[in-house]
Amino acid sequence: AFQLTVIHEAVDVEEREATGDFSTLRTSLGDDHSLTRERVLAEFPHVIVSTARVERSVADTWRAHAVPTWVNEDVVLAQPGLKPEAEHIIRIEPADTFGLGNHTTTVLALRLGLQHCAPQTRVFDFGCGSGVLAIAVTKILQCESYVFDIAHNAEEVVRVNDELNGVRTTWISEFSDLNADLVFANILAPVLTAESTTIKNSIHESGLIVLSGMREEQVEQVLLSYQDCEELAREIGDGWAAVILRKL
Repeated sequence: AFQLTVIHEAVDVEEREATGDFSTLRTSLGDDHSLTRERVLAEFPHVIVSTARVERSVADTWRAHAVPTWVNEDVVLAQPGLKPEAEHIIRIEPADTFGLGNHTTTVLALRLGLQHCAPQTRVFDFGCGSGVLAIAVTKILQCESYVFDIAHNAEEVVRVNDELNGVRTTWISEFSDLNADLVFANILAPVLTAESTTIKNSIHESGLIVLSGMREEQVEQVLLSYQDCEELAREIGDGWAAVILRKL
């Protein structure tokens, strides 16, 4: 059994042990979480759903411990206020989206993207979070970048980060005719599988796909949904994996 606690102003998902046979999942679903609550209860009627409120100052305690994240020797991801020295500094304000920039999956995905993405090409960040991947290739490679995420406030956060970095990405909700040269998909393995057709349809023939968000042991299972693609390279770190594929 599971107990789902919805916490305002928290970021990401935390799993905790609870009493008896329960586990507790804690996450933030924003101020208007009634629809999500209803869906959870409809799908899992035995789940206990409760809410709690965490003060903004508590939710932001991570900022006191934030450090720059290096992608390679020339590129660093940093929160506003940090002053690393690098040729390319990508400033990221995550707010309540996934996309601080310090997670291994983000680093691996961006590393592959920078290695293989041609300058001034069309890029799509599917499940963009804070927009870090699209913003980085836009700023460094002068790409024409498009972004999308289901998170309720992602579009607003991406706009903030566009301004922080002096770039402009384009938010879209329909991308089957996008015909991009490269698509980033840094999301969980089950979603990479479930959305494989959508991901592949967003690029042209011979376009590139960067898949991240997978544990090493999940890669081969995910790639079963991309058998019409060839793997060009793979990056591994801390038990996570990212691959770049070419659509055949």
